[in-house]
Order: sequence, then structure tokens, then C-alpha cells
Amino acid sequence: MSMTTTQHHPGHLDLHLRGNWGNQPHPSTPQQWVQRAREVAQPGITFYDDWDNIGQRLTESGSVSLAEVRVPWSAAAGFVNKVFQPRTYNTLNVPTIQLVFVNFYLGIARGALERAADYTRTRTRTRPWLHGGYGRAVDEPYILDTYGDLAAKLWAAEALADQIAQEALPLHRNPDAVTERIRSEHEVRVAAVKARATEVALEITSRIFEVTGARSTTTALGLDRYWRNIRTHTLHDPAAYKRREVGVFLLRDEVPEPTWYS
Repeated sequence: MSMTTTQHHPGHLDLHLRGNWGNQPHPSTPQQWVQRAREVAQPGITFYDDWDNIGQRLTESGSVSLAEVRVPWSAAAGFVNKVFQPRTYNTLNVPTIQLVFVNFYLGIARGALERAADYTRTRTRTRPWLHGGYGRAVDEPYILDTYGDLAAKLWAAEALADQIAQEALPLHRNPDAVTERIRSEHEVRVAAVKARATEVALEITSRIFEVTGARSTTTALGLDRYWRNIRTHTLHDPAAYKRREVGVFLLRDEVPEPTWYS
């Protein structure tokens, strides 16, 4: 048996395991993934707290080891009498959490843009450029252009995210009607907005410094935390592979198989 990922929440641990189970006794039998929840207050579960990164401290990316930890089959998601009961709807958990991440990114981007705009409007040191000929930063055409560009990109990404979330509602309201094709086409749409949200959030959280100036980089203001959080979290799931899903669907009419990332 091998462990692929863990998520540590208050009081319990979500385990994503791969191995040969009771109904698969032979080592040559293809291994299955199992998701289980387990209480953390027991011997054998060790967290190493070795996730020392530039941002987004709670991505649950640190190391954890398991030693002789017993988990009842009743905690295995999707299994009945140790036999997996496939249901297409159950695989929607991945695109659903991907949509949650999309809104993380867009929320951080909106927060960064609003904070920067407030800084530009109210801080006396946010001056127009010396040779621009304008008395206030809010009249400087290049500053206005940049804010307009970033806001337009954010609003478009938010609208796309809202639209795809609306498309998901019928799937959750009628889970037994979800086919593999319906599920996978929805995943492609989610992949598209995930890639777009990643690009937009990275651009906004970086370019706000172009319109707030050198003094805005002070650690006291903390504008860098927006970019650090976005940059750290988005590296867990490369946007290039999301764009690839969309391209394969568009050009070859092929949809992704359900995985822990698609």
C-alpha cells in the first residue's frame, strides 16, 4: 500500500491511499485508490511541519507518516463490504474543489486590486510620474489604463467562474443522471476557468506594484502576500495541463478521465 496525499483538518485526516485490498488478494491485481477519513489523535500518525514556503501556509503540503494505523472499512468512501461501488457523480468532487480553488484565486486577486486602488487613491506618496504633466496619480493615463486592464480581466474571469458554477447546479440536483461524458465535459469547462483564473490572479497580484510605486513594496503594507499566496497555491496543479485538457477536447473531442487532478 502507498499513500499519495493527505489533508489535515481539525480532528481528522483525509487519506488518499492506493493498494491491494481484501477483495484483491493477489499482488498482480491492479491497485485501487481509496479515500478514508481518520482521527488524528491516535498513535502512528506523525506530522512533520516541514512546509516552510513563501506563501499560503495552510495548503496542507507538508509530510506525514503512518505506522500501523488501523482504519475501519466503514470510513472508506464509496466501498460497500470492501467492494468499490462506482458512481460517476462521486467523481465530481474533483472539479468541484477545482472551482473552489478558482474562487480562492479570484478572491485574492480582487482583494489585491481593491487594496492597491485604495492605496493609489488615498496615499499622498502615490504620485503621478515626474514627466507626466498630471497633478494626481488618479489622473495619470497609464495608471488608469493599467487599472482598467486588470479590472476588465478580473471581471471577465469572475463572470466565467459564475457561469460554470451555474452549469454545475443541475448535475448536483440530479446526480443519478450524470454520465461519464457529462461529467468530463464539465471538467473541461472547469479546467478552462482554472487556467484563466490562475493567469489573471498572477498578473493582477504582480502588476499592482506598477501603479502603486516603489514605496508600496514596504513589508508594513504587505501587498506582496497576495502574489506569494497565489504563486504558491497555483503551483500544486500546473495551468499548462489544464489548457491541454481544453485543447484536446477542442481539437480531438476527447475528454479527460477522472483523476485526483481532473
